Amino acid sequence: MVKMFGTLLMTVTLWAGFAQGADRMIVVNGTSEKGMDPNMVSMTVEVWSKAQTAKAAQQAAATQFKQVKKVFDDFKVKKEDIQTDNYALNPEYVYDQKTQTNKMVGFRVVQSLMVTLRKVDDAGPFLDALVTDKQTKDFGVNVNSINWDSDKRSQAEVAALGDAVRAAKVKAEEIAKAAGVKIKGVARISHGASAIQPPMPMVRNFAMKAMADSAPTELSAGQIKVRIEVTAEYEIN
Repeated sequence: MVKMFGTLLMTVTLWAGFAQGADRMIVVNGTSEKGMDPNMVSMTVEVWSKAQTAKAAQQAAATQFKQVKKVFDDFKVKKEDIQTDNYALNPEYVYDQKTQTNKMVGFRVVQSLMVTLRKVDDAGPFLDALVTDKQTKDFGVNVNSINWDSDKRSQAEVAALGDAVRAAKVKAEEIAKAAGVKIKGVARISHGASAIQPPMPMVRNFAMKAMADSAPTELSAGQIKVRIEVTAEYEIN
């Protein structure tokens, strides 16, 4: 019994010593940012139409889509850069004050497309080409979002990752030097990446272009930035 107790005490003592040694760490963060000019732009284009019957609404939407597709072809948008994100056919209602009920007045079709342009300078002219001069309330085109990106983002993230790790190491070495200890090695490193969005694009006269011959649409792309942050734990003696 005494021997068993002694063995147990030794085990607890060794575990406590190991835990204390494992806690001898310097934990630091390192960050790095890389910026790049965008070389592609994505936008959500909605083609919509409405009519008294579902079939008529679909036919109007199909006609409108042909005009939009021609714009895609004129700007040499590749097939793989056009994706239908959503297609909806729903009845439309208005509230009747006399009967205090919703009355169906027709149908609306909305087709949402994700489109990517590989030339950022084409973004403004592309938006202008989507807008028609026709005055109508039965069909149209909406652009709901514009996002800038680069096909070199992954290379920038890798470069920023290396800089972030080196920044963390410099911090750890300075802390160790000030504390009078030495770094034995790296226990673990974790990292995370985030994108810093550029300023919202400036769109001029886009909404009014269907009503008047206005100045061309101008978009400001800004710069894309990626931010890498690492957390490093260094063992010390």
